[in-house]
Amino acid sequence: MSYVYQNIESLPTPCGEILITDPSGKKCRFSVRKSLFNIDYLLFEGTENEEAVNTDTNYTLILETKDLVIGELYEIRLLGAPLHYGTGDDRTVAVAGTACGYSIAIGAYDPNDYEKIDQLCDASRNCTGLEYDKSNFTEYDIEMLLDYSGFSFCLLDRSVDKIYFDVAWIKNEHEDSSAYESAVGFWTT
Repeated sequence: MSYVYQNIESLPTPCGEILITDPSGKKCRFSVRKSLFNIDYLLFEGTENEEAVNTDTNYTLILETKDLVIGELYEIRLLGAPLHYGTGDDRTVAVAGTACGYSIAIGAYDPNDYEKIDQLCDASRNCTGLEYDKSNFTEYDIEMLLDYSGFSFCLLDRSVDKIYFDVAWIKNEHEDSSAYESAVGFWTT
């Protein structure tokens, strides 16, 4: 595996810096490689302005779990630009935003997504409030931060060696930033 950056404390982007912190706010070290998911995205698909785009800044952030404490709450976030709910897919979710002429997204894989959906359905059928029973969760628990700037996560066991987050950004060449946010959301989920 070839790294773009190794053992860094933050990833600078045109929209701000991405960092991972422990419960005390101390920066955690991580590595970065080019994303393996590098497919063109069609902007304005089905219109006369349809255009295939890609970006050189499509990365996977890799955090070694040996450096994490089981049960501690960590955060990955973008500092410098506001984000919002981006998109989601099967077991993945992203936060996205646009600032300084670029659109950016941070995506996360949720290994417990199906269990959360099952519990949500049970709570809905039984007309009860929902507080997840994490006894059946594995690997790590991940949740979107309330301000959408990233995610909080908690290592639950030692069954995985690494936790991965995807990040991509692209320069907005047209006024419609939502199209570019869709592109970076596509690459990170």
